[in-house]
Amino acid sequence: MKPGAWAPLLAIVLALGCAGSERGPTFATSASFDDAPRKPPSFAAEPDPPPPESANVQSRGDDSAAARRVLVPLDSETARDVVSRFFVAVLLESSRELSPLLAAQALVVSEGSRQPAAAVWRARFAQLDYTSLSGRIVAAPQTLRTYTFASAARAKRDGVPPPLTATEVVVVAHPGLSWAGKTRLFGDELAFRLRPKAEVPGYEIAEIVEDFRLP
Repeated sequence: MKPGAWAPLLAIVLALGCAGSERGPTFATSASFDDAPRKPPSFAAEPDPPPPESANVQSRGDDSAAARRVLVPLDSETARDVVSRFFVAVLLESSRELSPLLAAQALVVSEGSRQPAAAVWRARFAQLDYTSLSGRIVAAPQTLRTYTFASAARAKRDGVPPPLTATEVVVVAHPGLSWAGKTRLFGDELAFRLRPKAEVPGYEIAEIVEDFRLP
């Protein structure tokens, strides 16, 4: 081949080489993804919702006084029994027997004044002789009247201090024995406001309303 005849052929080869090198990059097609096994999407597990408040209370064992007071059923007979035991303790002049029947903050209401019940009865024991009536019945159980929150309207009509809450019971006594000789020992009427005890079943005296004055 004559000198210079390679030039056209060389130009063609170079052109073909350049055309091949200018091809764009190769991208994966959908077919290439089909070759890999598919997996379902995964999500982080959400924490379980907290139990309702009521369940938490049950699991803790709610020992609050308020919760127990709500669950205590009204029992007028038990309330009357507390009042009967009160009169027995008074005729014995026994502070030891009387103290468990009184709430810690029990009050005596008389002539508009409010005084701690324990202190009032200690003073009455010191000045009056209640043992002179020992062994006798001051107020027979069948004469005791009881009022619950449902009968608060009747208590007001009768002039009796009404129960203030759904768990209170008011017991009213009219002593058949109020005097020892010429000495007055009880008022004509005693109204006892009783509330459920905080620690054990039963009632305690929260308030005594009595029109009485020491001589």
